[in-house]
Amino acid sequence: MVDDGRNSPDRFEAVFADSDLVRLGIARDLLAAAGLDAFIFDASFSQLYGTAVPARLMVYADCAAEARDRLRELGFIDPADAPGRK
Repeated sequence: MVDDGRNSPDRFEAVFADSDLVRLGIARDLLAAAGLDAFIFDASFSQLYGTAVPARLMVYADCAAEARDRLRELGFIDPADAPGRK
């Protein structure tokens, strides 16, 4: 198997952050159902520090735009935060 660097940690991008781990889990599962790999980072810190350190939903950088679009369609991301909007 060729290592294309896809699994390198510097290839991840945050697409959603929240202190509610259930909500993050639902978002992750919805992305997975759409065929996108998604991972929750910083869950332990978020549990310890609450809203001061929200957990992050991470995807591979080359899938970030599609993941954000899907999360926006599902109501996880505010449509006013869409790129190009002021």
